[in-house]
Formats: sequence, structure tokens, C-alpha cells
Amino acid sequence: MKTIVTTEEKEEIEKKALIRGGAIIALVAVIGIVMGIIWGALIGAGVFILVSFLVLYLVWAPYGIFGFFLEEGYAKIVMRGESFHRCYIKYQGKVLLSNLDVVDVDGTEKAPFNIMGMVPILWPFERVYTYQQRWVKFKEGERIEKKELLDHVILMPYVYGVEVKDAETKGKVPVNMAIAVEAQVFNPYKAMFRIKDWNSAMTSWVEGAVRDFVSKNSYEQLLTGDLATRSQNEVLEEVAPLLATYGVRITNISVIQVAPSNKEYEKATQQRVVEERKMEAILVRARADAQKEAIARMGSALHMVASATGQSIEALTKELEVNPVALNTKYKEQFKVAMDLVNKNMAIDGKAYFEMNLPNSTASGGGGTDFSNMLGAIIAANKIIEQQKTSSPSSDNKEEKKKIYSRAEIDALIEEADEADKNRNRK
Repeated sequence: MKTIVTTEEKEEIEKKALIRGGAIIALVAVIGIVMGIIWGALIGAGVFILVSFLVLYLVWAPYGIFGFFLEEGYAKIVMRGESFHRCYIKYQGKVLLSNLDVVDVDGTEKAPFNIMGMVPILWPFERVYTYQQRWVKFKEGERIEKKELLDHVILMPYVYGVEVKDAETKGKVPVNMAIAVEAQVFNPYKAMFRIKDWNSAMTSWVEGAVRDFVSKNSYEQLLTGDLATRSQNEVLEEVAPLLATYGVRITNISVIQVAPSNKEYEKATQQRVVEERKMEAILVRARADAQKEAIARMGSALHMVASATGQSIEALTKELEVNPVALNTKYKEQFKVAMDLVNKNMAIDGKAYFEMNLPNSTASGGGGTDFSNMLGAIIAANKIIEQQKTSSPSSDNKEEKKKIYSRAEIDALIEEADEADKNRNRK
């Protein structure tokens, strides 16, 4: 059966089905009379009854004439004249109460009277209720809108689309949003007769609640991961009680898309995000390279200390892992000489010179370099060297320039790399 869009189309289809079925029955009546004369009235009457039932079942009932079929997960309402008469449902595990609420079955499910799935009605005094409904869906990023004439009420949860245009954020940025609302009718009578169009009402209420939610948040906040949960909670609190009055419940809400309605702002936002990602990538690479270089330099220093003290690399490495401060206290002079050589070698390889001023160690009690901070200092120092490499020296100045970095400057560089790494992990 094709989708019916207007009442006129439905009436035209019913008229054609009625004429076609009537013609078949009239023809069979004539044939039955002839057969009755030849073979007896009982045979003629039997053929007439059989063909009449087939016409009712196959030609008329699919269009609601003298009967109708119930589909799983749907309800149908029968009108007597212009008044509500009865409601029928077919939904496995559900029953229709006397107040017309659809609830989970408690005991044996009772099916309505039917003949091979067909529910008979006294047409044309009784008719299946029909109504116009407009709905929107978002499928694969595409907006689909339809308006059609329905002769049933959907009892299953169904996803409807709600489009919100030019909603202003806290910062007055207009945005367009695509919202998917999963709703379910639990009282067909209330949904059809307590309000003119429950779907349009739901769409308007959800749109209003979403606009209110957007006005309390910045554009950046709308893009965060918890948007769906926060918007669902706020919208449900506002809309659900209203909708329940009309026999409909919202079972889920999800945000499909958020985009600035101003194209220029959207382009600027995308460009800013791209630049931020590039900067984060640079910082992450710099930190990774610095850590790799720090490990190499620390390995060189350990080899020097091992040669100077007669200890094995494995023993020094284990002591370093257990208590780096104690290791530095034990071999303070050896580490100082080793790190000086490593730093000078780095300066020669990198075509640059640097000097690190570190605070005295309080853990060892004897002054000197705090080994627990050495790894971080080397990481920062490596980045300093990389920065000096990228700066183009003046052609007139052939003498290498010496820059002394304070501990505060080194800590700032380390914090910058750590912050970029934390932001990346959160995302």
C-alpha cells in the first residue's frame, strides 16, 4: 500500500477499492445464481460467500472498508460517526488498559476479536481514524521532511528530528543545531484527541528548551563531550512533564550537529582549531625529541660515571631508579664532571652554547646540583638548543652569543610542554 498524503487521495483509493470489490461480488452473485440453478442453491451460495469473504479480506480490509488489519507495534482508533469509539493495539508484551494507557502485560495477553488477523467494523458507520502528521529525520547528515496521512498510531519508540536555527550562545554566537528525539506514545487517545498535533507541540517545546540551554553556554562549551548528557537532562526536565500530559514520553535525546549559522564565524573557528592543533603537534614533537635526547645524554653521563667509579652501568641504573638523589650525593663530583662534558659536547654538535643555573640540592645537604631535577633540566635545555638552531644569526656577528637561562625560564618551558601533553590526552 503506497503512502497516502492527503484525505482526497485516501477517499479516491477507497472509492476505487469499493467499486472493484463490489463489481467482483456482483459478478460472483450472478455466477452463483447460475450455479445454483444447475447444481443446487447450496453450492451457489457457498461460492458466493467464499468470494465475498476473499473480496473483504484482500480488496476492502487493506483500505479500512468493513475491516482492517493490525500491525505489530501500532494502534488503530475506530470512530463511530465523528466520535471516538474504540482503540485496538497489537504489541507483543503490551496491553491496553481501560484508561487507554499501553503498559507491560501482567499475565495472559488478550488479543482483540479478529478473523485471521482482520478486525471487522460496521463500515461506513464506523471508520478507521486518520490524521495528518509532519515529521523530520536526519539520515546520514541529510535532512528529510515528510507530511503524510496516517491511519495508525506508532506505539514503538521512534526517532524524530528537531532543527534549531540561529540559537544564540552566551557569547551571542548564532548556531544551528540538529537534535534527534526518541519519543514513544503510551496513550493513543490522549496523543490524538487531547492536543491538535502532539509531534508539532513536542518539536516546539524541545526547540524552546534547547534555545534556553544554548543561551546559558558559550560556543566552545557546546562543543565539549558532555553536551549530550547536559542538554538531555535540561531538556527532559522542561519538556517531559508537558508531553506526558498528552500521552507521550521522551526516551532519549541526542545532539547530532552543532554549527555556527554565520559562515564566516564557522570558517574562523575552523582555522583557529587547525592552528591550535598545529601548535600542539609542534610542542608534542619538541617534548618527545627532548625526552629522547635527555635519555641519550643521561646514558652518556652514566657511562662516564661508571668508568670513573668502576661501577657497572646496570648497578648505576638500578640506583638511579630507586633513589636518584642518593645516587647524586654519592657520586656528586663525578656526575658534575660528566654532565659538564655532555653539555659541552651538545654545544659543539648543536653549533650553540648554553649554561643552566640550577638551585643547590637540599636533599643531599651538601650543596651542588640536585640530580632529581636533572632530567627535566636537560629536556628544557634541549628545547633551548633547538630554538637557538632555528634562529638565524646575523651575518655581521661571527662570534657565538652566550645566553644564560634561569631556572624559572627552564621551568616555564617544561610546564608549556606538560600542559600541551595534558590537553592532548584529555581530547
